[in-house]
Amino acid sequence: MGTALMVVTENVFSQSETPYKEFGIDAGGFTNFPANQNYMTDGMGILYVAPYVRAGRHEFSAGFLYPVKHKGLYFSSDDLDPRLGAIAGYKFYVFDPQGRENLFVHYSFEYVRFQGMPTDVTETDMYINNAIGLGYNVFFDTKARFGLYYLLDYVITQTGYQLDGPGAEGGSWTTRHVWNNLSTHFGLSFKLTEIKKKSPKN
Repeated sequence: MGTALMVVTENVFSQSETPYKEFGIDAGGFTNFPANQNYMTDGMGILYVAPYVRAGRHEFSAGFLYPVKHKGLYFSSDDLDPRLGAIAGYKFYVFDPQGRENLFVHYSFEYVRFQGMPTDVTETDMYINNAIGLGYNVFFDTKARFGLYYLLDYVITQTGYQLDGPGAEGGSWTTRHVWNNLSTHFGLSFKLTEIKKKSPKN
């Protein structure tokens, strides 16, 4: 009797799990800004593309980002040129991942880099961001192939700059942590393929 009950319970829970995995691409943009009166002037805009794998309520992504020009950390009056960076993230969906609308908890790691024009002293800036927050997702079609999502994140940033060239001293990195940044984030998701579990043969 006990064995039969355990088998029935196991079957019920296994049927309630989402029976698929999917692969797709997330593409979007976000801005990191200080949570103070300088939020309009010190913000940083970034675009990214990241393939993702979703399994049930869990989604993992990794890709590339590219920021817009930004003021230097050392030469604050100079606009530094962006360089290709990296982004990786995780989402946990609160409700049914196959539903049209959903809420999710989000974490992302972002590596952002800038470099000035080569001169006697060339500045290179680095930002390592750890972002955590909440998001909302909505699909535009019944098969959940094309969707829009929005995120609001709290960001902990480690910044660093390096001065290089004949006029520089040492060329070592100078770093510090920034604790009061926020991030708003809009993106589009495109499901490319879905891998369904095969039903066991009787």
